[in-house]
Amino acid sequence: MHIGKLLSYMISSRENKDFLQARTTSEYLLQGSRAINDKKLVDCLENTFNKNLRLDSSNGSHLNSFTNEFSNWLNSASSKIIGLEQYQPDFSAGTTQSFDSFYYRNRDKKFRCFVGEYFYHLKVWESTETNWSFIDEKNPLKEGDALVLSLPFCDTGSLYDNYEQLLQECSMKNIPVLIDCCYYVLCGDISINIDYPCIDTVAFSLSKAFHVANMRIGVRYTRKDMFDGQKLHHSINYNNSLSAYVGHEIITNFSPDYLYKTYREKQLKFCSVAGLTPSDSVLFALGDGTWDKYSRRNLLNVYKLKYDPSMFTNRILLQPVFDNWDLFEVIKNEV
Repeated sequence: MHIGKLLSYMISSRENKDFLQARTTSEYLLQGSRAINDKKLVDCLENTFNKNLRLDSSNGSHLNSFTNEFSNWLNSASSKIIGLEQYQPDFSAGTTQSFDSFYYRNRDKKFRCFVGEYFYHLKVWESTETNWSFIDEKNPLKEGDALVLSLPFCDTGSLYDNYEQLLQECSMKNIPVLIDCCYYVLCGDISINIDYPCIDTVAFSLSKAFHVANMRIGVRYTRKDMFDGQKLHHSINYNNSLSAYVGHEIITNFSPDYLYKTYREKQLKFCSVAGLTPSDSVLFALGDGTWDKYSRRNLLNVYKLKYDPSMFTNRILLQPVFDNWDLFEVIKNEV
């Protein structure tokens, strides 16, 4: 039996006693993106919420503490970001608020992305009848465009090939660029250069890594002379103080590459047994055609997007594997 099918059904059966429900759930376990239930992190979050929090929304102390310390936190990782000092941080409701601000600020341009980019962009652009298209040989970048690029790239969780050449081209053609770094804190020992004049926004989020997706905790970096509605909210402390407090607790207790260092060995071990290629992001692995069962088909349905799943990489979610490592240890020798 295929190890993905066997393991996902075993995990689903552990949580669902009903056969049909277990079978249905197992179809989707290795898809999408969900944070690992790391015990140290879960304990930290529980302790945070058990405290008697005094959240004075008028002084913004939690917001300031979080955003002011976020840059030093990023720079403490084994990975490196070159040029971060050229930008100014503000609080963001995950990366999504940063996306929406970028869309509006560049609403007179044609939005561009590569096949495999985060489906949220496609959904918003299509639903609002925004002018946009994928980048390919027949439709290259040109002046008047605005580029959205995830780094590490959403489709693979790894760094995008030809990144330096791409950013040089955007700088020459005056194309504003949003860099989405939501997977950055799932990586280790990588280097990202944002020292390019074309870069308008660099967005980070704790949602993908630290099991706080519903709290919408992120930081946006923009040029120091830029002041939009999102920056206004930050300047008057009109943001989610509770989320900022939780974010501050996370960056105080965990390094940016904590999850990478904790789970990288397991990622490599599972990929070796399962015949998968490890992603730069520890949460993912990349599968060949034998893993088509775990393609983006379900996610496309959720987003109500009509694209062929074969357009996208079979990006396998490893969170259920890490959370049920004992089951993998039981079956690994029989696969």
